[in-house]
Amino acid sequence: MKVTEPDRIDRIVERLAELPAVEQVEPLAEGICDRISVIGRRLMLRSKESLDEFGISWREWQVLTNLVLGGETPRSPSDLASTLMIATGAMTNVLDRLAEGDLIRRVRNPADRRSVIVEPTDAGVQLWYAAVNGLGAHEAEVVSVLTKPEQEQLNSLLRKLLSGLADGD
Repeated sequence: MKVTEPDRIDRIVERLAELPAVEQVEPLAEGICDRISVIGRRLMLRSKESLDEFGISWREWQVLTNLVLGGETPRSPSDLASTLMIATGAMTNVLDRLAEGDLIRRVRNPADRRSVIVEPTDAGVQLWYAAVNGLGAHEAEVVSVLTKPEQEQLNSLLRKLLSGLADGD
């Protein structure tokens, strides 16, 4: 599929380039960054809508993902908060909601009885698998407008672009 018609971003970048005081904006870079930003917002919106079908929020999804993919590594609430870059109080709220839904449990840390670690329950793992498959189906639908070689090329280019940023993880 070849898209040759200018879109909304092209028109905005064109108008921006015509402004006399705008000297440091390179139109091609602006178009690329604007499109990545819009795609990111739209993907996030679709992901949140998909997760709503499973009764969990984006943040709850992130916690379950960290727990399921973390393997046997014990995760404390403060470790999860740090990983997800949220305040510990906010993490407590997320963990409370997940515990109320029987998706996680807090257990005493065997290495330090003064602290707790967070583990997914069987129900939490099952929900995570269902949700990851739902999200995967949505993602496959999004990229289906590209051929497999285009998808591979885009993935490679985005990896390269991401590696050029200071915090590329």
